[in-house]
Amino acid sequence: MAIRLLPLSGKGVEVVTRDSSPALDSEVSGTIVSLRERLEAVRRSEIHRVRGRLGNLNSDQEDVLESLSRGIIEKVLQAPVAMLLNAAAANQNAFIVETVRRIFNLRK
Repeated sequence: MAIRLLPLSGKGVEVVTRDSSPALDSEVSGTIVSLRERLEAVRRSEIHRVRGRLGNLNSDQEDVLESLSRGIIEKVLQAPVAMLLNAAAANQNAFIVETVRRIFNLRK
């Protein structure tokens, strides 16, 4: 099974698979999307929380802040997404999906 992650404007991912069942794709991709959305919400909330303390930022500084915070989110996502995709490829996704959902308090 081949699996690719396609970023969707920094707000989610589309998981594209070949030679796999739609239910498997849906469960794993739904968990990845939920995880990405949860972390993106935390990122936006934290930027909003500290923005007042940062003072007026020029556009270059805004870009650096966005790039830094998005980079952190991408690094945090690497391990759980890799685990989900590897479990899906091995047809053993149920336990990993449930574990990731519990750890990150994601809804089904």
